[in-house]
Amino acid sequence: MKCLVVDDDPLTCDLVENYLNQIGGIDYCLKVNDGSTALHLLAAETFDAVFLDLQLPGIDGVSLLKALPRNTSVVIVSANADFGAESYQFDVVDYLIKPLEFSRFAKAVLKLKNRAPDEAAPQEEALFLKDNATIHRIDLARLLYIESQGNYASFIFEAEKPVMTLMTLSKLITLLPENFVRTHRSYIVNLRAIRQIEGNQLDLGMTKLPIGKSYRDDLHEKLKIIN
Repeated sequence: MKCLVVDDDPLTCDLVENYLNQIGGIDYCLKVNDGSTALHLLAAETFDAVFLDLQLPGIDGVSLLKALPRNTSVVIVSANADFGAESYQFDVVDYLIKPLEFSRFAKAVLKLKNRAPDEAAPQEEALFLKDNATIHRIDLARLLYIESQGNYASFIFEAEKPVMTLMTLSKLITLLPENFVRTHRSYIVNLRAIRQIEGNQLDLGMTKLPIGKSYRDDLHEKLKIIN
């Protein structure tokens, strides 16, 4: 595995490299201390994993994250937990809080290694659903959430007409990728659509949805929310 560590703290860079060497399976590890250098490296070379700090001189970590090539596997390494929920809009692999502990770091590397087969056989990015005599293609990248309406489910998009199908949320959640989470007995939400959480409500921009009490802990775990 080829790794790039981007952190303005040389001690953190050395610690990440040391942890990677202890875990093994690393071809090499490059360390840089600013976003500009990292961006040039990423444009010239492909890395299996990027360990990215958010507080960087010049190009900050958030700006770098937005500029990374699609399908780059990123683990955030930060002293700040505030970006935790928003980071998953960029499909980050994990979000680690400094100071780094080896056991927690090892779990993040395991996630990285488990993701590798998905790149060879990518997870389905669309569903085909039947509505009476019509079969609809549901583009999961544009899907905001799914709402239960009795035995039917309504698929809600930001700028497209909703699509309904005869299926329960319990069945649907087994067919969807892991970035879709049951947040209420009436809703399944695309984690990448969440802008922020306000009390017991999810802000998706165009609408706000309630968070069911029995689903809250699972949602926080999926978002890696730090209390």
